[in-house]
Parts: sequence; structure tokens; C-alpha cells
Amino acid sequence: MEGSRAKLAAGLAGAGAALAVAVVLLHFQVSPVATWFYVFAWYPTLVIFDLLIMWHGGPSLFARPRVLLPMLWWSAVIWFLFEAINFRLQDWYYVFLPAGRVERWLGITVSLATVVPAILLPERLLERLGAWRTLSAPPLGERRGELAAALALGVITLGATLALPRYLHPLTWGAIWLIAEPLLYRTDPALSLFGDMRRGEWGRVARLLVAGLAAGVLWEAFNAHARGKWIYTVPFLEHLKVFEMPVVGFLGFPFFALEVWSLYHLLAARTRWAPVLASALLAVLVLVGMDRWTVSSTVPRLADLPRVSGRTVARLEAAGLDDVFRIAESAPDELVNRARLTPDEARAVHTAAELTTLRGIGTRHAAALMQGGVTTVAALAAAAPESVFSVTHRGPRPTLPEVRMWIRAARNAASGLPASAAAANGRQSPAPPTTGPSAPGRDPRTPSRP
Repeated sequence: MEGSRAKLAAGLAGAGAALAVAVVLLHFQVSPVATWFYVFAWYPTLVIFDLLIMWHGGPSLFARPRVLLPMLWWSAVIWFLFEAINFRLQDWYYVFLPAGRVERWLGITVSLATVVPAILLPERLLERLGAWRTLSAPPLGERRGELAAALALGVITLGATLALPRYLHPLTWGAIWLIAEPLLYRTDPALSLFGDMRRGEWGRVARLLVAGLAAGVLWEAFNAHARGKWIYTVPFLEHLKVFEMPVVGFLGFPFFALEVWSLYHLLAARTRWAPVLASALLAVLVLVGMDRWTVSSTVPRLADLPRVSGRTVARLEAAGLDDVFRIAESAPDELVNRARLTPDEARAVHTAAELTTLRGIGTRHAAALMQGGVTTVAALAAAAPESVFSVTHRGPRPTLPEVRMWIRAARNAASGLPASAAAANGRQSPAPPTTGPSAPGRDPRTPSRP
């Protein structure tokens, strides 16, 4: 027993060390950890949960690959379903993901594979700790037609949400559960949460609600500090946030945990070649859709910075300055000294890098901004959202809420700089201009009057 505990303690130390190393590498913006910090943080965290379950006498998930591997796959599939729904909702989008499709798709899938274990492992740990094992209420019993009614209500609710996403989007986190649970009950009443309620057993429901909230906090914490991340543009909730999540949005995680439980156990019982191949096709279709509707920017390349000459790029690369994020954080004088640039070249590349790296804008949107006359962060801060949207909207992205995110970030950045620094960086005053794309209330494509 002591030897087993020693091994578990060593495993916990190793997983904790892996998580700590990921944090350190993130701090120094080392690739690929800076982009995929969510992945590098979550998997050690899952190992920690698994080892704690073993510490308290439970079975290890990671020691059972025949259970683990299908769980990881169905986890990704479950979230791909919500990604497909988000094509209509447009509640979140992704920034600074890798430009290469293979790496991007693989990274997304590996990231989404954490969803189910991130909820089930904390629930199992709570169960091993004895949380709410005896929580009960009078059995609800079984009423004729209630499963069909719940399923119909779920379908109607989901349809209404898709029809009126601006107002009904929160109902997504209940509609899917109402669809999945009746199907799970008919498949396996012992695993069904409806079955628990009918038996008067509420412990598992309570543990899942808490596990969902805990997982949600970790999801948002890991995401907020990553370079490649999702950003929420939830209607009416764009301002007050913790990490990237609107505060009220955390209330959705407990209910999401119920959906994950039901969907996973419904799908896990169908781990056969035909369903797996069908789900793989779904995953590919959703990934294609994400590239079109949800991924707004990729990791910026120095060579793609707008209005930066090839000579400047070559000198920066020769000096080892090929990271756009580091260039944005460097002073123009440092670029002059290290890369032997002229002051004008240094200001140009620094300005382009600042605009590109602000709030996930990326090189494509930065080029559109500059072409439309918004050439600096300060100019963006002074702009009207509708005017900026009109010069950058050349496809599904950016959306108007996304543009508002840019402008809010630009105003925060501009207000945090002293006037001397703004002048040194070639920034304009944040006062709204009277002409150009930043002029409020006027289409920037309309010529200004003399």
C-alpha cells in the first residue's frame, strides 16, 4: 500500500511539474505551448484528477485505453456538435490558430477531446470523496408519455434557439440534454439521469453540476492565457467578463455537464465502425465550417505583415526577430539597433505588429484595416464600429460584435499609453477624426466633402 501511494505521489508530482513547465513556457511565449497552452495545461490536469481518484481507491481511466480512447473521440464529436450549432449562434470565435490546416485541425480535435474527461473525472473524484452519495428525494416515478414529451420539448427548444439565436441562445444548454436524456433512458436506465430522478437519487446530478462548474472555470482560465483561444461575443453580454466568459455564462457550465454525461453515454454504447466513421465525417465537415465561419485569424507571419517591405522582413529575420508578438512588444528603437532598420522602417513594422496582434486581429484583418485608412491602434480606438466593419467585412469574419471587441481593446490600449509613447510610436490622437473610416456615422467608402 505504501509503495502504491509512493508511486501515486510521484505521478502527482510529475503531472504537477508538467503543468508548471507549461506555465513557464507560456510566460516566455515558447511555441507551440504559447498557441496550444490549453492542450498542454489540460492533459496534466486530467492526469492529476485521475491520480487523485486512484489515491482514494478508485479505478484509473488512463490505465484502461479501451475506455479512454473512445471517450476522447466521442468527447471531440460532442463538442463538434456544439461548434455546428455555433455556426448559427455566433457566440464565440477563434483567433491565432496555426495557419497549417493539418496542425490546426489536429490541435482542435485534441483540445476538444478533453471535454468529457474534464467533467467525468471531477465527478468521479467527488464520488470517491463521498460527496452527496446519499442525497435523495421521493422518487418521481414514471408517467406515460413524459419521455416523448421531453424529447419533443428539446427539439422545439433547439429549433426556437436556432430561429432566434440572439434572444434564445442560452437555451442551447438545456435543449440538447432534453433530446439526449430520453434516448439514453431507453438505452440504459441505470446510466440515465432521468433514471436517477425517477429513483429519487440526486447525488450524481449534484456532483455533475459541481464538476461542470469546476471544469468551466479551468476551461476559461486555461483559454484566457493562451495565444490561440476562443473569444465570446454573446449578445447583450460583451462587457462584463471573467477571463473570456461573460460572468453569467458560468451558470451554463453545470447544465452543460448534464448534457455531456447524457451524450457521452448515449454515444459510447455505439462505439462501432459505422457510427465512428459517420462521426468522423461529421468532424471533417464541422472543421471545414469552422475554418470558414469561426476561425477568424491564424498565427501571424512576419512576411505577411501589411505595409512592411521585404527588406525589413529580411533584416528582422537575420537579427532573429521573426516573432510578430515579440516585435509588437519591442520598442521601435530596439528594432533599429538590433535589425539595423531605419526609424521609419522600425515604426512601420512595429505599428503593423501592434495592430495585427491586438485582440486576435491577425494579418488579414490588419491589412483590410490599413487599406481602409485605420493604420494604428489609436486610429482603431477612435473609430466607429460600423465604419470599421464596412471596410473589413469581406466574408463571414469579422462580425460586427468582433469589431466591437477590437475597438474596445484598442481603446484600452490607447488609454494606457502616455502621450509621449503614443507620439513615439506614430499613433494618432484618440479623438474621432472628421474624415476617413474612423469618422463616426459615415460610410468610409463615401468620399468626404472638401
